[in-house]
Amino acid sequence: MKKAIKKHETPYVMMFIEEGILHFYYKQIENLDQHVAEACVQARKAFTENKDYPCLVDVISIKNFTKEARDYFANEGNEGITANAILINSTVTKMMANFYIMVNKPQNPTRMFTDKKSALEWLKQFNK
Repeated sequence: MKKAIKKHETPYVMMFIEEGILHFYYKQIENLDQHVAEACVQARKAFTENKDYPCLVDVISIKNFTKEARDYFANEGNEGITANAILINSTVTKMMANFYIMVNKPQNPTRMFTDKKSALEWLKQFNK
């Protein structure tokens, strides 16, 4: 019998925890600005009850991130995240993720993946 997974959904994201890894799937967002970023982080912290997790972040449905949102995610927005595996599927999402990693320099280990299975394997090392 499979264990029930606790899920939470907001207007911007669907998230759940499975095998000690937080799965964070963004919904269709045209322009992710700081207001949306802060709402997503507040929802995540409430959902995880401020416990730290490695995180699989699916950004495939996001069209654009503002500079303020990227700066926020790289710093305060990363509190409670031990590592980020960013799931991408196109040149556009690859460019956004690369820019985030190279320019915004998140505080925690962050890598880009096109394959969910590889991303989850990498995240397992950060599982407490």
